[in-house]
Amino acid sequence: MRKLPRRNRLEMLLGFLTVFTAMAVIGAVAEATSSQPGIVPSLVLLGFVVAWGFAFRAWRRSG
Repeated sequence: MRKLPRRNRLEMLLGFLTVFTAMAVIGAVAEATSSQPGIVPSLVLLGFVVAWGFAFRAWRRSG
């Protein structure tokens, strides 16, 4: 098995984080429009956005 370069691994990570961030956005919007909104979906979304930002910075620095 050959080893993937760092930039390719970061691109795969960004793809996964993008999908899960989009799902977290949908969940946060659905929770915000419910009758009893909570803070947990917003915190999950914040975590995904921060992780995406760090991965994006690492990807830009690797190229």
